[in-house]
Amino acid sequence: MRDASPSPLTPARARALRRRAELLWALRAFFRAEGVPEVEPPTVVSCPGMEPHLDALEVVARHATPAWAPEGAQRRRYLHTSPELALKRLLGAGFERLYALRPVFRDELPSRTHNPEFTLLEWYLRGEPLEALMAQCERLVVTLAAEARAHSPASPPPPTLLTCLAAPFERLSVREAFARYAGIDLDAAPTAALLKAAALAAGVRPGALGGTPSWDEVYFQVFLDLVEPRLGRGRPTLLYDFPASQSALARLRPDDPRWALRFELFVEGLELANAFDELSDPAEQRARFEGERAARAALGKPVYPVDEELLSALPRMGACVGVALGFDRLVMLLLGLDHIAEGLPQGWDEL
Repeated sequence: MRDASPSPLTPARARALRRRAELLWALRAFFRAEGVPEVEPPTVVSCPGMEPHLDALEVVARHATPAWAPEGAQRRRYLHTSPELALKRLLGAGFERLYALRPVFRDELPSRTHNPEFTLLEWYLRGEPLEALMAQCERLVVTLAAEARAHSPASPPPPTLLTCLAAPFERLSVREAFARYAGIDLDAAPTAALLKAAALAAGVRPGALGGTPSWDEVYFQVFLDLVEPRLGRGRPTLLYDFPASQSALARLRPDDPRWALRFELFVEGLELANAFDELSDPAEQRARFEGERAARAALGKPVYPVDEELLSALPRMGACVGVALGFDRLVMLLLGLDHIAEGLPQGWDEL
């Protein structure tokens, strides 16, 4: 599989775009049947999110400052990295469930499986457990795989891929995944030093763990090197129970707060979706936001403002679960494309 961006629009790419449109119709029909309405949150925001390793693209609006603003004032605005914060405010305003299918933007290098502008599907259910969201995510992928099988694209994916996209998906905890694929017992490695020793013994690249890395940095390196590439091989995997430190917007397990109520979906080593049992405690959320702001500052990255409107909406949101799914990656898999841009009218490198 090549890493270079595909050539400009060709007949084969146009056919892929028509197939993408059919998958979009099937997706919207699925959510209509499930009783989940579509909403359209804003693309330009003043609070793009706090994740230390996600960077937003800033919008320079020279003529859009309100007339009532002080002279010389210029409020910073950004292209959103996710519609999450806006959707949660809508949940706090009374929506019981909703979804958005929107372009989002992240200041990251393009690759075969990532475009800095990509289409993100995000949806939320109030009053449902995380297991119900897992099942709905599984139904959606199975439905779209059936739509892909019902037609004959010009470049079909390997038959085994569409065959494997059938229920039931594998359900695997993070602890089980680390034991199976890295030979590491996370319960026996609660400190950075212990986890680093276990990682080096498992063959993780020593250079990647130089100096005095934190527990999270070692965890993430082991996950990238040994665990993630093996997930979802031959059968999609729903990976659940992430370390609490890896889940800034998720509730912790009441019976064991070391682990967060979160899952991710993997197919053939590629992450497709990320889900949380959403945190609704504004005090705890504020503390986590401030921790992430400090982490961004320590990394020398821009520090974004706290979304005060979201914090005020969280108590009204109540118990809620939500998931974000990379639609372009799913299209790439379902249509058997070599590069994510082959399913887009124009890739980032072609701008």
